[in-house]
Amino acid sequence: MGLKAGQDKYMKHLIEAVDPHKKLIKWKVIEGDLLELYNYFDYTTSCDHQWTTWTITYEKKTEDTPEPLIHLSNIFDMTKDIEGHLL
Repeated sequence: MGLKAGQDKYMKHLIEAVDPHKKLIKWKVIEGDLLELYNYFDYTTSCDHQWTTWTITYEKKTEDTPEPLIHLSNIFDMTKDIEGHLL
């Protein structure tokens, strides 16, 4: 089982922390397709001048679980969405 590009996916996340001074936001995935493959899945984003840094923390449920590379396009889209708010 795995997530494939082009499939509809569902994810519900909780914003765990926001630090406007550090321009940092932390999300925790609490429901959805990702949790079928990973025990936990968290995102952190921070901005420093013109750079946005994403940190993804996750734990695979099995050794056969793929790396979450399919989600990089989602992260890019999220970066564009929040870019205007953090500049």
